[in-house]
Amino acid sequence: KARELSEQSPLNIIEGRGRWGILCSGVSYNYVKDAVAELKMADQVTILRIGFSHPLPVGMIQNFLKGCEKVLVVEEGEPYLEESAKTYAQEAVLTLPIRGKAQDLFSQLYEYDPAMVRKHIAACFGLAYTPPAPVDLSDVPPVPQRPPTLCAGCSHRATFYEVRKATEGLDTVFPSDIGCYTLGLLPPLSTADYLLCMGSSTGTVGGFSKACDRKVVSFIGDSTFFHSGIPGLVNAVFNNHDLTLVILDNGTTAMTGHQPNPAVDMAQLKLEGYGRVSIESVVRAIGVPHVTVIKPYKVKKSIDAIKEAVAFKGVSVIISQELCALYASSLKLPRRKPFHVSDKCRNHRDCMDHLACPAFYVWEGRIKIDANLCTGCALCAQICPENAILPVKDAAKK
Repeated sequence: KARELSEQSPLNIIEGRGRWGILCSGVSYNYVKDAVAELKMADQVTILRIGFSHPLPVGMIQNFLKGCEKVLVVEEGEPYLEESAKTYAQEAVLTLPIRGKAQDLFSQLYEYDPAMVRKHIAACFGLAYTPPAPVDLSDVPPVPQRPPTLCAGCSHRATFYEVRKATEGLDTVFPSDIGCYTLGLLPPLSTADYLLCMGSSTGTVGGFSKACDRKVVSFIGDSTFFHSGIPGLVNAVFNNHDLTLVILDNGTTAMTGHQPNPAVDMAQLKLEGYGRVSIESVVRAIGVPHVTVIKPYKVKKSIDAIKEAVAFKGVSVIISQELCALYASSLKLPRRKPFHVSDKCRNHRDCMDHLACPAFYVWEGRIKIDANLCTGCALCAQICPENAILPVKDAAKK
């Protein structure tokens, strides 16, 4: 059935009627289109772009190969399309040359770019090509740095801030894991000291607890916990390690596009027939002696709960529950009022220095909040020493 869908999928398209063939997929297709136009070879080439890549449309590829004298495969990474095309050509008793990954063509390493693709297409098909002269950038100022950051209103930012406050004065190591929360490694949050692979945090945290005298607080997401984090927690309980694990439950698999995980409320997605697995129930069933659920937008209560968990001798787990801000928006949930920096602000900049929320910006030397980005989480309002950050409607009354 899947093969039939692939053969008929509009994601797989053929363009042109030339005798030279180019087989490509993904962003490489855009590079190919640019190269074909710049090399003025549109009437000489047929392009097959694969968008439905597994299973591949075998019949479509074989028909494409039958109409070509030679084929160049343009794909990043492993030669998946190239090797498949060669197999299908052999099955159809076709003897045309099919090239792709080679010492004088494309590499299996790194990303492609338009100039690289132009160069190799010209070389493969024997076309004249003169690379453009390099642009002199010596007088151009450097591009301002814009490191990746958590979204405005991300609950992970609140959790990281609260963990940092709760562990002030303690010599603490923070193992982390794979997810949006990996961005906790960047300042000012700085809550990721060690990352090995997906699901590793629940295992490495136990190792750190035995190998050093420092406090150990580890982070893992809800999806990653179900994927490969549970065995490490079982091991920690069995060996009576002294550690704190923070499970960041934002109600979805946010980093890769809001796919559901076993803890997701599928009814919110209007999907029926699914169960729901409680992270808290799983953690308690494993035998964790100290389990706390926090709401990270309640800053003081969360800090107090984290202090208690970190002080506990043995395995403690904190489950930080708050929906991903983007996911909540996609569900059309009621939006909180955005916040505004009032005239009470004395420009201490605790909000920006400790949170680095992208909704903040500086205008004429003063901190401002972009109301279009602000989700109304109120994290900044709770840490402002002057109580100068107010909901927009309240700020208007002041």
